[in-house]
Amino acid sequence: MARAEKTAASEFLAGCRDEAPLLLGAVPFGMIYGIAALAAGVPAWIAQLASAVVFAGAAQLVIVQMLAAGAGALPIALTSGLLNLRHMLYSASMAEYVRHLPRRWRLLLAYLLTDEAYAVAVLRYQRREDAAPPADLRHWYFLGAGFTLWAGWQVSTAAGLLFGATIPAEWELDFAVPLTFIALLTLLLRERAGQAAALAAALAALALAALPYKLGLVAAILLGLLAGVWTVRRLEHAR
Repeated sequence: MARAEKTAASEFLAGCRDEAPLLLGAVPFGMIYGIAALAAGVPAWIAQLASAVVFAGAAQLVIVQMLAAGAGALPIALTSGLLNLRHMLYSASMAEYVRHLPRRWRLLLAYLLTDEAYAVAVLRYQRREDAAPPADLRHWYFLGAGFTLWAGWQVSTAAGLLFGATIPAEWELDFAVPLTFIALLTLLLRERAGQAAALAAALAALALAALPYKLGLVAAILLGLLAGVWTVRRLEHAR
């Protein structure tokens, strides 16, 4: 049986199809973000705009929590920057697949580069030649995967904002703040490196809680990242 010819449209749809199952994990977090944003006093339109422009789930969740805690602009900027350092590793890994593209394509795909889109795209690109997309169509697959996650994040954010707006004022929304961290912790604790990072960050946050301007939180995140990286390297050497 002849193999179906791959086209830009077929690769885009393949990316959408392969990314769709990951929405089961992304949609609840988008809703939590929307609810937490209202709890922090962020206007609904700004929260939705942030999802469309920033499109950084973990960073958005942490920023909202820090706003609720009264953190200043500097700690928030440092924290979000640290959280997104992993994208430098993603970019380095994806460079060989996109360096031939025009600048406008590279900028678009960089914007859509998330944990989930990266995982799906890299797995597809690393398949054997007859299963992987042709080199001149790879970016269409990535575009489909990234767009699917982006669209799901927008819809789930809106759903969270709508749900949060229906909660009576006397109920308040303070429960959304710990719920945010529970959501993030659930993702983090799936691997040993995440467990080490969470433990180090928790201990550092307690020890440095007295620092001004919420700098203890920034230091805790940095120490957590270092602990996670150290654990990964130790596990690699142990193999």
